[in-house]
Amino acid sequence: MTKKIKISWKAFGDKPEIGRFVSSVEFELGSFTGQNINEIADVNICEWIYKDTNTYSGLIWNQIEKKLSATRTHTSISIGDEIEIDGQVYICADFGFIKKEDAEIKEIRGSIYSVQEKEKV
Repeated sequence: MTKKIKISWKAFGDKPEIGRFVSSVEFELGSFTGQNINEIADVNICEWIYKDTNTYSGLIWNQIEKKLSATRTHTSISIGDEIEIDGQVYICADFGFIKKEDAEIKEIRGSIYSVQEKEKV
C-alpha cells in the first residue's frame, strides 16, 4: 500500500493574493519506508515530512529532492504550508498540523499569519 502525498509550499498562509505560491511536489509514500504506511497516522506523516524538509535529510527528503523545482525559494515547511495525504489536506499550524477545514488563518501583521484550530461551537 502507498499514500499519495502532495506538499505545497506557500508563503505565509493560503491566500495567494496576499502571500505567494512557491512550489509543490507530489510523490507516493509507502514501499520505501520499510513499514506499513497505513498504520502511521496522517498527522505523524506530516510531522515526518516537516522534519525531513527542515533538515534536508531522511527518507522523505531523499524521495522528493530530485522532484523539486530548480527555481524554488525554500523547502522548509512553514506555517500555512499544506500537505495533502490521499485527498485530505493538512495545514502547518502554529503548533503541529490541522485538517485544513478545521483551521483558522489570522493575519497578525503584513504578511505574517497565525494558523490555529477553529473554536468548536
